[in-house]
Amino acid sequence: MATDALRASLLAGIGGTLAITASTTLEMRLRGRPASQVPADTIERLLGRELDPPLRQAAGTAAHLASGLALGPPRVLLASIVAREPAATLLFALVASAPDVVIVPALGVTEPPWQWGATELAISLAHHLAYAAGASAGLALSR
Repeated sequence: MATDALRASLLAGIGGTLAITASTTLEMRLRGRPASQVPADTIERLLGRELDPPLRQAAGTAAHLASGLALGPPRVLLASIVAREPAATLLFALVASAPDVVIVPALGVTEPPWQWGATELAISLAHHLAYAAGASAGLALSR
């Protein structure tokens, strides 16, 4: 039973991480913007020091992956509470947004979401809906 939950959590986290990575990569190319430095900035804030560029890039990638995988277990838990789709996926999109709209601003790395503007809020929501859909697809594969 615990093995099934671990497998489901990993597949949900991997599915969501792949989906949000694809979503952000596409959006960056369409808008011509560079990759976000928020994951690396967050790691530096938590460590209380600046990192050398190669380590900074690796830390940012690791933070992105860790955040994506860490949201797998909450998706599995939500599936046990809210069994109906698409409600579970839509509700999970709010949970998946927590790092960007709560944790990172609370650390002072970004502005709070009410200061982002409508375009950035919509883009963030789209990315987190993609994450939630990917996590739900990964969860479905585990069954």
